[in-house]
Amino acid sequence: MLIREERRRHYRIALLVLLVAAILGNLFGIFLGAVLPNGALQDLVSKSLSLGLDPPVRLDLWVVSFSVGFTVELNSCSFLFMLLALIFYKKA
Repeated sequence: MLIREERRRHYRIALLVLLVAAILGNLFGIFLGAVLPNGALQDLVSKSLSLGLDPPVRLDLWVVSFSVGFTVELNSCSFLFMLLALIFYKKA
C-alpha cells in the first residue's frame, strides 16, 4: 500500500516538474524569439505547436449549455526544457 502511494506521489511530482518546465520553456522561447533577429533561428524558437480542442466542444441542452475545450501551446524551447527537466529529475 505504501509503495503505491509513493509511486503516485512520484508521478505527481514528475508531472508538476514537466508542467513547470513547459511553462518556463515557453516563456523563454517567446522571449528569445523577440530578441533574435529575423531568420531561421528565430522561426525555430518562436514557432509553436498547438494541441487541443479548437474550437471548444459545445453541448446545448436547451436549458443548460456545456463547453469543454483546452489548448496547449508548445515551442521548441518547451520541449527542450521538458527533456532537461526529466533528465535532471531522474538523476535527483
